[in-house]
Amino acid sequence: MKRVLTRGLRAAVPGLGGWAAAALLLALAACSGAAPVAPEVRVVDLRLLESSVFEQRFEIDLRVGNPNDFDLPLDGLTFDLEVNGEDFARGFSNEKITVPRLGEGRLSVVASTTLVELVRQMQLLAERGDLDYRISGTAYFDSLVRRSAPYESEGTFSLLGRRQSPGQRI
Repeated sequence: MKRVLTRGLRAAVPGLGGWAAAALLLALAACSGAAPVAPEVRVVDLRLLESSVFEQRFEIDLRVGNPNDFDLPLDGLTFDLEVNGEDFARGFSNEKITVPRLGEGRLSVVASTTLVELVRQMQLLAERGDLDYRISGTAYFDSLVRRSAPYESEGTFSLLGRRQSPGQRI
């Protein structure tokens, strides 16, 4: 195949040597795959799976948005989740998902945290009534020129509803 393409390039461009044709062919191949923009990853749900004295495991549902003009074949990701400015959970997934061009997909991942981190979050939740989160990590791609890209996003979950001051009308 390479030999046929090299001959075709030499025929199309007179005076192009074998090595020069091969180099041009490699350069064209490198430019043919578009480097993906990192996906947009947001937390949409969090459920406790199991709990022990030393570790708590959660299932976290992530919404993965693809801002690219081509399908995004993800074959894994890593993540660190901060809640209310504090480290909360970390994990990784090797689940494969293809996110359609300019579309979204949903991915469930398992994360672990420590008892200390969980207690700290419960105290903050009692004080604030909402959860500010920041998720960051690396998304890994299958069969693209760029094999990985870092991502980061943040958001807020209001768990207890809005607090109202005394005398305020609803």
